[in-house]
Amino acid sequence: MTAASVVLEMCDVEVSFGTEVILKNVNLKINQGERVSVIGPSGQGKSVLLKTMSGLITPARGKVFIEGRDWKSLRGEDLKHILSKVGMLFQKNALFDSLTCGENIAFPLREVTTTGEEEIQKKVKSFLDAVAIPHALNLFPDEISGGMQKRLGIARALALEPEIIFYDDPTAGLDPITSKKIIELICDWQNKLHSTLIAITNDMNRAYQMSQRILMVVDKEVIEAGTPKTILNNSDPRVHQFIRGELSGPLTALS
Repeated sequence: MTAASVVLEMCDVEVSFGTEVILKNVNLKINQGERVSVIGPSGQGKSVLLKTMSGLITPARGKVFIEGRDWKSLRGEDLKHILSKVGMLFQKNALFDSLTCGENIAFPLREVTTTGEEEIQKKVKSFLDAVAIPHALNLFPDEISGGMQKRLGIARALALEPEIIFYDDPTAGLDPITSKKIIELICDWQNKLHSTLIAITNDMNRAYQMSQRILMVVDKEVIEAGTPKTILNNSDPRVHQFIRGELSGPLTALS
């Protein structure tokens, strides 16, 4: 792949649960190596968009392509190969409470790879060092702070060194200083792996910090909001209202 190749594409996608349409007419392309943030009011479908991109949700209409392959068409070894390139940090980390922090990171390595146990333990310690919680190796997730749990979730998402990484609100519930450090960590790993980063956030400071491009989910649509430099000049009143935290205008009913 070249630096400008399209790694993920959605074509006329509609996502619905029963009779309720969540997203409609979604058309977008994301290039390899891009850092893309997804913003928008709560309950509008940001997590649904992320899960559809990552193949966890099948759209009612349209197609989602990953590295030029339709998610729906992938089976067997082809599907396994693509999944090995994808990492996901879920909104509430989705850590295994019954496993230690070290075992949480080791889990995908044991499940997906043929790596020997000695090498797995080296990787586990390396990732714990990288996210600055080496002391947590034998602790359980409920024995560390929320910020440390987020770091652990990131380490597990990165354990397979994926080429495409999805983050569902990686700084939710964290204080501003910890949030900034978490995004610094995420961007450092994105640069190290030369990966594609797609992240949901409702914190505009963090969106500006990590993004090259910002999308917005609103009114069942996905719109191009701009870059950190151009978004303030976006003429769409929904973008204008959201990034300024205003309560008047078309989004008021969503509050």
